[in-house]
Amino acid sequence: MHECFFALCFRLMGVQYMTSPFLIPLRYFSLVVLWSLLATVNSVANAASDGDSALEYKLRYQVTLEPEREGASVLISVDKGELLKKIQFSNNHAIYSDIRGTGKLTLKDKRVTWELPSGNARLTYFVKLTHERSPGKFDARVTKEWALFRGDDLIPAIHTFEAPGAHAAATLEFILPDSWKSVETGWPRKKGNIFKIDNPERRFDRPVGWIIAGDIGSRRASISKTAIAVSGPKGENFRRMDALVFFNFVWPEVAKAFGETPEKLLVVGAADPMWRGGLSASNSLFLHSHRPLVSENGTSPLLHELTHMVTRITGVETDTANDDWIAEGLAEFYSFELLYRADGMTKARRTRIIKGLEKWGAEVKHLRKSKSTGPVTARAVVLFDELDKEIKKRSNKKYDLDDVTRQLMEKRKVSFDDLRAATEKLVGSDINALNSPLLK
Repeated sequence: MHECFFALCFRLMGVQYMTSPFLIPLRYFSLVVLWSLLATVNSVANAASDGDSALEYKLRYQVTLEPEREGASVLISVDKGELLKKIQFSNNHAIYSDIRGTGKLTLKDKRVTWELPSGNARLTYFVKLTHERSPGKFDARVTKEWALFRGDDLIPAIHTFEAPGAHAAATLEFILPDSWKSVETGWPRKKGNIFKIDNPERRFDRPVGWIIAGDIGSRRASISKTAIAVSGPKGENFRRMDALVFFNFVWPEVAKAFGETPEKLLVVGAADPMWRGGLSASNSLFLHSHRPLVSENGTSPLLHELTHMVTRITGVETDTANDDWIAEGLAEFYSFELLYRADGMTKARRTRIIKGLEKWGAEVKHLRKSKSTGPVTARAVVLFDELDKEIKKRSNKKYDLDDVTRQLMEKRKVSFDDLRAATEKLVGSDINALNSPLLK
């Protein structure tokens, strides 16, 4: 703006000798008017900035990991309690203990209510992090040497009662045991063990996603504007470099397919007794170190979880239908399709994968009856492949399944009706693949 203003000033002044002397006062008057306008605009902009700053409060999470207790002590501090006012969260599973806070704290019916005082406010508690997903199998674990868990458990889902327009500027800081070397999260690192937590979708920023700390090894790279870190405890046989090389050649196809990629991605892994599977979060994912990057059937467990993470699509469940097959089917479809597009397999190999999945799901009669299991997911992949071909044919290759997926990504929680509407928007009604008896 300033550059445009000064350019205009010089232009007005530069032509004054080329015009009548009687017009010179008018030109100087124009300069005065322009200067006044600029001052007014600056004043309004500064006032807006000051107003925005006045409604911003600093939210600090300080986490002290305590291996001997298999958990962490958490301090949540706010510098302007009058803006956040009040928060509530559930403690149904009693994983939060020794809860204390300034202001008014109420613990009732396994629900915590904290009314913040004005100015500086503090809430502290201890959280047990080690968790068994099934007997002897863990989806979160704290040992003497390392910790692997999700921020979703570290900081509970919180309902806030904020002043209108109030919003947080949040950071997450870790205090580690003396012998622990490092910590990694799916959030951008500010410095040392401090991370910036910024979720544009929420006014109250919460550090969700996978977190790993302790005696760990990490491999990092920046690929297509995404900072990727692959981390695992030392000695757990997690193939960090393999995964990083894998991402290097497939990541451009991820960006093309989904249209957006995260600023940062964290991939973590560990061996038994961690749960033998994959689990994704909004900015990170877990893969057991014994799981291959690509399975013998040609699908990739890593790309399956990555698709969940990037698209964040989940299926709607009602009393009459369960559309989990959409999320799982898309994740499995892209788990080999992205590899194929990146020249990681031949067309003949891709065809064999589809045939194999078709055989695996041959006994499936309905896709919408229950949560998507292996055979149901396999049959869903075949349907999505048929849908992709039909979209390409009806649009003369102008559109494909990627265009449908990107629409579903905007809704996130989707139903079969959403899938049909997204497809019809591209190629019209009466879509053969979506008229399948499997979807009745």
